[in-house]
Amino acid sequence: MKNIRQTKIFNILTQSYLTKAFSLFSLAQAMNAVVGFGLLALYAKYLPPAEFGKISLIWMFVLIASILIDCRLNTSFSIRFYKVSKEENTKNIYSIFAYNIIIWGIVFLNFLLFPSLFQRMLGFGISNADLVVSFFLILFMILGNFYTNILIVAQKPKHFFLAKLTFNAVLIITTIIYLVVLKSGYIAYLKSYLAAYFIIALIGTRFFISNYRLHKKALSLSKLKELLKIGLPLVPAGLLLMLLTWADRYILNLYAGLAIVGIYTLGYRFAEVINSFIINPFGQALSPLVFKQFAQSRNKYKDTLSRVLKYYWLVMFGIMIGYFVVLREVFQFLIAPEYMEGYNIVGIVLLGVILWGATNFLGSTVVVAEKTGKMFLFTSVSVALNIGFNFLLIPKYGMYGAAVATLIAYAVQFAMIFVYTQKLVFINYDYAFIIKSIVFSLCFFVSILFLSYLKVNTGVSLGLKIILFSLFILLSYKFLGLEKLIKGILNYGVVPKQTIG
Repeated sequence: MKNIRQTKIFNILTQSYLTKAFSLFSLAQAMNAVVGFGLLALYAKYLPPAEFGKISLIWMFVLIASILIDCRLNTSFSIRFYKVSKEENTKNIYSIFAYNIIIWGIVFLNFLLFPSLFQRMLGFGISNADLVVSFFLILFMILGNFYTNILIVAQKPKHFFLAKLTFNAVLIITTIIYLVVLKSGYIAYLKSYLAAYFIIALIGTRFFISNYRLHKKALSLSKLKELLKIGLPLVPAGLLLMLLTWADRYILNLYAGLAIVGIYTLGYRFAEVINSFIINPFGQALSPLVFKQFAQSRNKYKDTLSRVLKYYWLVMFGIMIGYFVVLREVFQFLIAPEYMEGYNIVGIVLLGVILWGATNFLGSTVVVAEKTGKMFLFTSVSVALNIGFNFLLIPKYGMYGAAVATLIAYAVQFAMIFVYTQKLVFINYDYAFIIKSIVFSLCFFVSILFLSYLKVNTGVSLGLKIILFSLFILLSYKFLGLEKLIKGILNYGVVPKQTIG
């Protein structure tokens, strides 16, 4: 019996589409998350909160500037990659490169001539040398991301994984050099990422020259215009998503200062760990499947979404509860005492992250139904609410107000997309099970959170939390349908229809 069960598990791991999709692409993302998490702890050990706050605001500028300079040409190239010949792709590649470098040069020159503009946008002083580092980081980030994106589109997971492995290796080495050895302060973060993106850009350049040979007619203004027609309309949506994620830090700096921004950012990053390790990889695996089902069988599509959303809440809240069993102890061990307050906002932000993950799953319906204009509208409303609540709550509640504003924005966006997708494709969700799962999970989460704040021996606190988490798993398994779910997966490699409420 044991051998039969092991064989079934092996078959699922080797044949299930979703399991296969968690391959090198997802492994690379997990590696990024692990390295990012480790470096986060290292920077928190060596930098005071105000320095960490500077990193957060400069990074926000770098990301926004990269979107504006690139004009989403990276995305438009991906859309057309399989629709045109290799010769046209060659023209598109080098035309995009030329455009990016020219626009980057113009923007960089303006900021170099008027550095006070950069300082006013950030809200604090910065040297010309640091400005130069920031702008070269923007350039090589655009070029490096273009290369890794092509590896994804061209279905080269092995090359993609090796590129990410190289990136992270350079990032770790240069971080140790700049932060630990040279003690460069916050600029060590920017210089380390600059070095990593520079190496990837060099590897990418070699890849392009080898596979897309440069020739006299490689540049095409007409091809560039075609790509800009596709990419430019996507820029506002990209900027809105940036504002939804990062606007709170800018507003927080206005009212509370850089030190609070640094503490808040660190807590926020701990909340994003679940997104990096679980939600994003699963979304990458699920999206191609539901796109295909939507086109071929609407009933299968409905069935898949119904099952995913039924168990999503219980599974994600279960992961969150397990995370908080050890989070406070890990936080205290890894992070300097002056950042400890950041722990208090992790739970609030994490609830928003879980809602964001569900919103993305539902958003696939809007995308495959080609109603992307509605996504822009929903995101606009969420951003407006986020900014409004940040200005309303931050002056009185500081970073706690910022965290609550984020949660409200994500909750409203989920509600809007849920109602709209039900109008597009009505799905009969098991609401009774979902509500029961959420209430049941939140009761255990609050209990474990309460134990985390008790001033008792660490061993006693951990022991009590482990007992509570074990009880949560046991009750979920026996009374919330997980027993049927697990048996169905072992027997069929999928969730059997009998388990759908």
